[in-house]
Amino acid sequence: MLHFVFIIMFITSSLMAFETTNLQLLYSNNFKGDTFVYDTQDGKKTTVTFEHFRTFEYGDFYMFVDVMSGEKFDGSKSEVYTELDPRFSLSKLSGTELSFGIVKDVYIAAQLNAGYDYNAYLGGLGVDLEIPGFNYFSLNIYYKTESVDDEDTFQITPAYATKEFYNIHFEGFIDYTSRSINTQNQLLYHINKHLFAGTEWIYYHYDAHANSSRTSLFEAMVKYTF
Repeated sequence: MLHFVFIIMFITSSLMAFETTNLQLLYSNNFKGDTFVYDTQDGKKTTVTFEHFRTFEYGDFYMFVDVMSGEKFDGSKSEVYTELDPRFSLSKLSGTELSFGIVKDVYIAAQLNAGYDYNAYLGGLGVDLEIPGFNYFSLNIYYKTESVDDEDTFQITPAYATKEFYNIHFEGFIDYTSRSINTQNQLLYHINKHLFAGTEWIYYHYDAHANSSRTSLFEAMVKYTF
Protein backbone atom coordinates (compact mmCIF):
# COMPACT_ATOMS: atom_id res chain seq x y z
CA MET A 1 0.00 0.00 0.00
CA LEU A 2 2.85 2.37 0.84
CA HIS A 3 4.29 2.31 -2.70
CA PHE A 4 0.92 3.34 -4.16
CA VAL A 5 0.88 6.34 -1.80
CA PHE A 6 4.32 7.37 -3.10
CA ILE A 7 3.19 7.02 -6.72
CA ILE A 8 0.08 9.15 -6.22
CA MET A 9 1.91 11.78 -4.16
CA PHE A 10 4.74 12.40 -6.61
CA ILE A 11 3.09 11.82 -9.99
CA THR A 12 0.17 14.13 -9.13
CA SER A 13 2.39 16.77 -7.51
CA SER A 14 2.10 20.22 -9.11
CA LEU A 15 5.45 21.31 -7.68
CA MET A 16 7.53 19.94 -10.54
CA ALA A 17 10.18 21.53 -12.73
CA PHE A 18 11.01 18.63 -15.07
CA GLU A 19 9.58 15.22 -15.87
CA THR A 20 10.16 12.40 -18.33
CA THR A 21 8.26 9.15 -18.85
CA ASN A 22 8.94 6.18 -21.09
CA LEU A 23 7.64 2.72 -21.92
CA GLN A 24 10.05 -0.11 -22.75
CA LEU A 25 9.59 -3.52 -24.37
CA LEU A 26 12.37 -6.07 -23.82
CA TYR A 27 12.80 -9.70 -24.88
CA SER A 28 15.43 -12.41 -24.63
CA ASN A 29 15.55 -16.21 -24.90
CA ASN A 30 18.86 -16.31 -22.98
CA PHE A 31 17.63 -16.24 -19.37
CA LYS A 32 19.41 -19.56 -18.89
CA GLY A 33 21.41 -18.88 -15.74
CA ASP A 34 20.57 -20.24 -12.29
CA THR A 35 19.20 -17.16 -10.56
CA PHE A 36 15.69 -17.18 -9.17
CA VAL A 37 15.64 -13.39 -9.59
CA TYR A 38 15.86 -13.27 -13.39
CA ASP A 39 16.06 -16.66 -15.09
CA THR A 40 13.24 -18.78 -16.51
CA GLN A 41 12.77 -22.49 -17.18
CA ASP A 42 13.04 -22.21 -20.98
CA GLY A 43 15.20 -19.06 -21.04
CA LYS A 44 12.45 -16.90 -22.57
CA LYS A 45 11.11 -13.74 -20.96
CA THR A 46 9.30 -10.63 -22.14
CA THR A 47 9.31 -7.49 -20.01
CA VAL A 48 7.26 -4.30 -20.29
CA THR A 49 8.73 -1.47 -18.21
CA PHE A 50 7.05 1.80 -17.25
CA GLU A 51 9.69 4.33 -16.14
CA HIS A 52 9.17 7.82 -14.75
CA PHE A 53 11.41 10.58 -13.38
CA ARG A 54 10.53 14.04 -12.15
CA THR A 55 11.94 16.84 -10.09
CA PHE A 56 9.85 18.67 -7.51
CA GLU A 57 10.31 21.63 -5.17
CA TYR A 58 12.48 19.78 -2.65
CA GLY A 59 14.17 17.05 -4.67
CA ASP A 60 13.47 14.39 -7.28
CA PHE A 61 11.59 11.14 -7.69
CA TYR A 62 12.32 8.08 -9.84
CA MET A 63 10.24 4.95 -10.28
CA PHE A 64 9.79 1.98 -12.56
CA VAL A 65 7.35 -0.91 -12.83
CA ASP A 66 8.36 -4.16 -14.59
CA VAL A 67 5.63 -6.49 -15.82
CA MET A 68 7.34 -9.74 -16.79
CA SER A 69 6.09 -12.82 -18.65
CA GLY A 70 8.08 -16.07 -18.53
CA GLU A 71 7.85 -19.31 -16.54
CA LYS A 72 10.06 -19.08 -13.47
CA PHE A 73 11.51 -21.96 -11.49
CA ASP A 74 8.57 -21.94 -9.04
CA GLY A 75 6.08 -22.36 -11.90
CA SER A 76 4.77 -18.78 -11.87
CA LYS A 77 4.34 -17.39 -15.38
CA SER A 78 4.19 -13.65 -14.67
CA GLU A 79 5.59 -11.18 -12.19
CA VAL A 80 5.26 -7.50 -11.31
CA TYR A 81 8.15 -5.67 -9.67
CA THR A 82 8.50 -1.99 -8.80
CA GLU A 83 11.05 0.38 -7.29
CA LEU A 84 10.30 3.86 -5.91
CA ASP A 85 13.17 6.28 -5.26
CA PRO A 86 12.39 9.67 -3.70
CA ARG A 87 15.31 11.95 -2.84
CA PHE A 88 15.24 15.23 -0.89
CA SER A 89 17.79 17.95 -1.60
CA LEU A 90 19.70 19.08 1.49
CA SER A 91 20.46 22.35 -0.31
CA LYS A 92 16.76 23.08 -0.77
CA LEU A 93 15.72 21.81 2.65
CA SER A 94 18.39 23.83 4.45
CA GLY A 95 18.41 26.90 2.21
CA THR A 96 22.21 26.51 1.96
CA GLU A 97 24.06 25.77 -1.28
CA LEU A 98 25.89 22.46 -0.79
CA SER A 99 27.51 22.09 -4.23
CA PHE A 100 31.31 21.80 -4.34
CA GLY A 101 33.76 20.56 -6.95
CA ILE A 102 31.99 18.01 -9.17
CA VAL A 103 29.21 17.59 -6.58
CA LYS A 104 26.07 19.40 -7.77
CA ASP A 105 23.89 18.58 -4.75
CA VAL A 106 23.54 16.29 -1.74
CA TYR A 107 20.34 14.35 -0.97
CA ILE A 108 18.57 12.32 1.65
CA ALA A 109 17.80 9.20 -0.39
CA ALA A 110 15.20 6.50 0.15
CA GLN A 111 14.06 3.50 -1.85
CA LEU A 112 11.27 0.94 -1.71
CA ASN A 113 11.51 -2.32 -3.69
CA ALA A 114 8.35 -4.40 -3.97
CA GLY A 115 7.66 -7.70 -5.71
CA TYR A 116 5.43 -10.75 -5.23
CA ASP A 117 7.73 -12.43 -2.71
CA TYR A 118 10.36 -9.74 -2.12
CA ASN A 119 10.43 -6.39 -0.35
CA ALA A 120 13.31 -4.10 0.58
CA TYR A 121 13.55 -0.77 2.38
CA LEU A 122 16.56 1.49 1.88
CA GLY A 123 17.65 4.81 3.33
CA GLY A 124 20.83 6.85 3.07
CA LEU A 125 22.52 9.71 1.25
CA GLY A 126 23.03 10.57 -2.41
CA VAL A 127 24.90 13.02 -4.61
CA ASP A 128 24.57 14.27 -8.17
CA LEU A 129 27.90 14.61 -9.95
CA GLU A 130 28.92 16.85 -12.85
CA ILE A 131 30.99 14.59 -15.13
CA PRO A 132 31.95 15.54 -18.71
CA GLY A 133 30.18 13.45 -21.34
CA PHE A 134 27.25 12.50 -19.08
CA ASN A 135 23.74 13.92 -19.01
CA TYR A 136 23.52 12.73 -15.42
CA PHE A 137 25.54 10.73 -12.92
CA SER A 138 24.13 10.07 -9.46
CA LEU A 139 25.58 8.03 -6.59
CA ASN A 140 23.46 6.82 -3.68
CA ILE A 141 24.64 4.91 -0.60
CA TYR A 142 21.96 3.12 1.43
CA TYR A 143 21.38 1.02 4.52
CA LYS A 144 19.24 -1.88 3.27
CA THR A 145 16.72 -4.19 4.94
CA GLU A 146 15.17 -6.90 2.78
CA SER A 147 12.75 -9.77 3.22
CA VAL A 148 14.90 -12.60 1.82
CA ASP A 149 17.96 -12.20 4.07
CA ASP A 150 18.06 -12.04 7.87
CA GLU A 151 21.07 -9.71 7.91
CA ASP A 152 20.81 -6.08 6.85
CA THR A 153 23.42 -4.77 4.44
CA PHE A 154 24.52 -1.69 2.53
CA GLN A 155 23.87 -0.82 -1.11
CA ILE A 156 25.93 1.45 -3.34
CA THR A 157 24.09 2.55 -6.50
CA PRO A 158 25.58 4.68 -9.27
CA ALA A 159 23.12 5.56 -12.08
CA TYR A 160 24.22 7.28 -15.28
CA ALA A 161 23.46 8.29 -18.86
CA THR A 162 25.92 9.57 -21.42
CA LYS A 163 25.34 12.33 -23.93
CA GLU A 164 24.43 11.23 -27.45
CA PHE A 165 27.15 10.62 -30.02
CA TYR A 166 25.82 10.10 -33.56
CA ASN A 167 22.39 9.40 -32.02
CA ILE A 168 23.80 6.69 -29.74
CA HIS A 169 23.95 6.85 -25.96
CA PHE A 170 24.60 4.53 -23.01
CA GLU A 171 22.69 4.45 -19.72
CA GLY A 172 22.26 2.17 -16.74
CA PHE A 173 22.89 1.49 -13.08
CA ILE A 174 24.84 -0.77 -10.71
CA ASP A 175 23.50 -2.07 -7.38
CA TYR A 176 26.35 -3.36 -5.23
CA THR A 177 25.83 -4.95 -1.80
CA SER A 178 27.81 -7.25 0.48
CA ARG A 179 25.89 -10.18 -1.04
CA SER A 180 25.30 -9.32 -4.68
CA ILE A 181 26.02 -7.19 -7.70
CA ASN A 182 23.24 -6.33 -10.12
CA THR A 183 23.81 -4.14 -13.18
CA GLN A 184 21.62 -3.32 -16.17
CA ASN A 185 23.06 -1.23 -19.01
CA GLN A 186 21.40 -0.07 -22.21
CA LEU A 187 22.99 0.91 -25.52
CA LEU A 188 20.36 2.80 -27.52
CA TYR A 189 20.03 4.41 -30.93
CA HIS A 190 17.79 7.49 -31.14
CA ILE A 191 15.55 6.78 -34.14
CA ASN A 192 13.30 9.83 -33.89
CA LYS A 193 11.95 12.29 -31.33
CA HIS A 194 10.23 9.61 -29.24
CA LEU A 195 11.65 6.23 -30.27
CA PHE A 196 14.84 4.41 -29.27
CA ALA A 197 16.03 0.88 -30.09
CA GLY A 198 18.98 -1.16 -28.93
CA THR A 199 20.03 -3.72 -26.36
CA GLU A 200 20.20 -4.13 -22.60
CA TRP A 201 22.87 -6.16 -20.81
CA ILE A 202 21.86 -7.73 -17.50
CA TYR A 203 24.44 -9.12 -15.10
CA TYR A 204 23.51 -10.47 -11.66
CA HIS A 205 25.65 -12.41 -9.20
CA TYR A 206 24.59 -13.47 -5.70
CA ASP A 207 27.06 -15.06 -3.30
CA ALA A 208 26.16 -15.47 0.38
CA HIS A 209 25.13 -18.08 2.99
CA ALA A 210 26.84 -20.87 0.98
CA ASN A 211 24.62 -20.05 -2.01
CA SER A 212 25.89 -18.70 -5.31
CA SER A 213 24.04 -17.91 -8.53
CA ARG A 214 24.80 -15.92 -11.64
CA THR A 215 23.23 -14.76 -14.89
CA SER A 216 24.54 -12.65 -17.78
CA LEU A 217 22.63 -11.91 -21.00
CA PHE A 218 21.56 -9.37 -23.61
CA GLU A 219 17.97 -8.38 -24.35
CA ALA A 220 16.59 -6.71 -27.47
CA MET A 221 14.64 -3.60 -26.60
CA VAL A 222 12.67 -0.62 -27.87
CA LYS A 223 11.81 2.45 -25.80
CA TYR A 224 9.14 5.06 -26.43
CA THR A 225 9.39 8.37 -24.56
CA PHE A 226 6.36 10.57 -23.92
